[in-house]
Amino acid sequence: EALWRRYEALTAPLSQELCEQLRLILEATVASKLQGDYRTGKRISMRKVIPYIASGFRKDKIWLRRTKPSQRQYQVMLCIDDSESMRSTGAGGLACEALALLCGALSRLEVGQLAVASFAERVRLLHPFAR
Repeated sequence: EALWRRYEALTAPLSQELCEQLRLILEATVASKLQGDYRTGKRISMRKVIPYIASGFRKDKIWLRRTKPSQRQYQVMLCIDDSESMRSTGAGGLACEALALLCGALSRLEVGQLAVASFAERVRLLHPFAR
């Protein structure tokens, strides 16, 4: 736990920079903003109510719907090499730093669900999507 916090603190500025770059690449997929001029919808556009009444109740496109995507809903799985060659060369610490960097950037971006797996002779799921 303390080691992970140290990696997070070490990679925080880089994580912020990566987050801003990923924001441009990963487009929003979930519509949560209300927009538009519709005859039916979720909420009334208060700016359209007075012209609606002034038109004798004919210009009835006064409703808003959720049409503009503003949130992301992805499932991202990060896989870390946990083989003997990684241990013998001492690259495990660097892999943990990279994992902390990616996890920090993706969680800041609110990308959706994140899972972590390790692989060597067999694949182990360290952090499933559900958590």
